[in-house]
Amino acid sequence: MKFASTLKRLREQNHITQRELADYLKVTRSTIAGYETKGKQPDYERLLRIAAYFGVSVDYLLTGSNSGTITISSASPERGREILISYLQLSPESKQKLEEYLHLLKLKERNEGKE
Repeated sequence: MKFASTLKRLREQNHITQRELADYLKVTRSTIAGYETKGKQPDYERLLRIAAYFGVSVDYLLTGSNSGTITISSASPERGREILISYLQLSPESKQKLEEYLHLLKLKERNEGKE
């Protein structure tokens, strides 16, 4: 039941109530309570949204392992969180276009010797 304890710990460390997290995920408070105490788990999209909200990886949410944490942006973790949340709100088509654009930018930087 690592997910349950990890979620509760993250929520409490960030001073987020079950209601606040529920509102963000567009679920009921009792759904969050179920995640934390009854062994229930969110669907994949909600799992991604929870990870983005707290700035951690899905692996970290599921295992509680510190090796799963990610640094979104050393300069501005809040901005990194906003970017991840925005990505999760895109349509599948827009996500695909963004991923293709990112790939092109990486290729461009590699060709310019910036990577």
